[in-house]
Amino acid sequence: MKIRVHELAKKYGFGNKEFLDILNNIGIDVHSHLAGLTVEQEKIATAYFAKKNDNVVSNNVYIEEETMKKNMEFNDVDDFVEENHTTTKKKKNKNSDNNSKDEGKSKKRKKGRRADFVVKKAEQGPEIIEEDGMKIIKIRGEITLGDFADRLGISSSELIKKLFLKGQMLTINSPISFELAEELAMDYDALVEEEEEIELDFGDKFALEITDRPEDLIERAPVITIMGHVDHGKTSLLDAIRTTSVASGEAGGITQKIGAYQINKAGRKITFVDTPGHEAFTDMRARGAQVTDIAILVVAADDGVMPQTIEALSHAKAANVPIIVAINKIDKPEANPMRVKQELMEHGLVSVEWGGDTEFVEVSAKAKMNLDTLLDTILITSEILELKANPKKRAKGIVLESRLDPKVGPIADVLIQEGTLKIGEVIVAGESMGKVRALVNDLGAKVQIATVSQPIEIIGFNDVPSAGDTFYVIQNEQHAKRIVEEMAKERKIAEVSRKSISLESLSQQMDNANVKELNLILRADSRGSVEALRDSLLKLSHEEVIVNIIQAASGAITESDVKLAEASNAIIIGFNVRPTTNALKEADSNGVEIRTSNIIYHITEDIEKALTGMLDPEFKEMYSGRIEIKKVFKVSKVGNVAGCVVVDGKVRKESNIRILRNGVIVYEGKLNTLKRYKDDAKEVVAGQECGLGIENFNDIKEGDIVEAFDIIEVKRTLK
Repeated sequence: MKIRVHELAKKYGFGNKEFLDILNNIGIDVHSHLAGLTVEQEKIATAYFAKKNDNVVSNNVYIEEETMKKNMEFNDVDDFVEENHTTTKKKKNKNSDNNSKDEGKSKKRKKGRRADFVVKKAEQGPEIIEEDGMKIIKIRGEITLGDFADRLGISSSELIKKLFLKGQMLTINSPISFELAEELAMDYDALVEEEEEIELDFGDKFALEITDRPEDLIERAPVITIMGHVDHGKTSLLDAIRTTSVASGEAGGITQKIGAYQINKAGRKITFVDTPGHEAFTDMRARGAQVTDIAILVVAADDGVMPQTIEALSHAKAANVPIIVAINKIDKPEANPMRVKQELMEHGLVSVEWGGDTEFVEVSAKAKMNLDTLLDTILITSEILELKANPKKRAKGIVLESRLDPKVGPIADVLIQEGTLKIGEVIVAGESMGKVRALVNDLGAKVQIATVSQPIEIIGFNDVPSAGDTFYVIQNEQHAKRIVEEMAKERKIAEVSRKSISLESLSQQMDNANVKELNLILRADSRGSVEALRDSLLKLSHEEVIVNIIQAASGAITESDVKLAEASNAIIIGFNVRPTTNALKEADSNGVEIRTSNIIYHITEDIEKALTGMLDPEFKEMYSGRIEIKKVFKVSKVGNVAGCVVVDGKVRKESNIRILRNGVIVYEGKLNTLKRYKDDAKEVVAGQECGLGIENFNDIKEGDIVEAFDIIEVKRTLK
């Protein structure tokens, strides 16, 4: 790969123009800083500058010393933040160093705002560097056309026109690749460099936290996820452990959303995350496994290993967490714990008693048998894991569930993974931000602080965050706004990139022009339920009929949903929610269908039936019988008729027929007449003689075979 002139100039510490003159003087004929040097030319230049290498090194050492002196002007905390939390290494010229120095002096008078300044400085960085009259633009990944035009210092319309002439139709918000940006920059005597960065969650890029010190780490409560098949007693087991009643309030006895609860066992706390049992909540269960330390796989002793048991086991293994098997319902007469152990052995879980490494505990949630043994097993396992955390850090955690309450606004159920959360702190989760107005624990009591491994309900977000988002405590609202804006921008670019039109996608759209769509608008009681319902319905899509989710949100069904459904010819699906009075009236007057249910598999069954009815019918040929033509008679005004004998099966007057001559099909059609002696016949069977005439076909010959068949419609399914 050829090295460019400007890269070699930078290596030896020269400006581009000066370096071009030097290269020309030593016999290397180049005219642009963007030109590439051959291997021979590079060797000549290397040999020439080898003599000056000591001077270059000395110069670099001097620059580093000067930089260190300037950095010493910052206080120790700021130096630590600057060193540990600038995720992208950026080169600063002398002018920017002086500006930073001046700003630093002025900020010393306002110590309370010092951290914000350091973050802002680290966050902005020199995205454009001027070097000998040439712009060096640093970008990472894709950049929108409008942003790139701003960095070039030209109007976006000029770039749009240039690309249009090249056959590319882009808008100001269209993303452009690094390669295209590099090509465009050359036309404006600029250079594009790819910015190196460490891959972090968006919040980690802005978090200001000191590295954990060993003396700050304390033992934390283990986070336990309860998983398993439908109706194997997961919620009942948790209910028995925490001595409250949740299962009785759940429709059909099935947990419909994630809940997290904390108990106290012998002075030590244990946090439980209850994942839903029905297979439609696969994503919610997977999200539960991601935040857990130990997974408890509940299997009914009277039912054994079921499909969702295997599915739950897969999620736990993918999360790489220890698994404890709780064999439930051992109080039933038909209970067979040995069968459960044998079936799980086939899936890689071998009991400790049998030489494996998986703990099996036989329990009964209903009779409250061996619950202490299960809790002791959890605590012993957590001791082996040595779970520790720093409560002195700013809080960070995972949004388990979120919803919109009509009285208090957005509510998020979170699990704190690091630090301590306090009332009044500024928080960010995805594209949502706010200030903590209230904290409610799992018992429904308001608290002032929440610490590591504690499930807590946060009130104070400006919008409903998405379940699965990471939440962070940020130093102030201004910084939080910048994070939210950055996150929204990144997601918008990602979304636009996914929707970019190409010849391949256009061809695919044309191929799918006849594909039928079932438009749906989804409403559910929580964001997690919305996501699970949406994903399970999308899985029903078929190559001929697809599910198109126009809108999916949490909350009651409103008039706007009905109007959208009317405009898009959609059906409204409500899960654990009901339409408002006005929405019902609007739907009734406009003929919009609203289907609601509090059992999710009823919804999926209804939609599956609807999609099945939309499939084009499939027809199957059913063989009926064969007739051999023995004699052909010519009848005036009628044509040729045949005297035949039925050699196999039966032939009906309405049957479809084909004429076979020497095994080759010569005609397909219908019978015109079918007679037994002189009488019309509805059907003839094997061994009977008959006479027949063929509709619209007169070229029948002796020895031809008339094969009869029926076309029947086969009921199709989505699977």
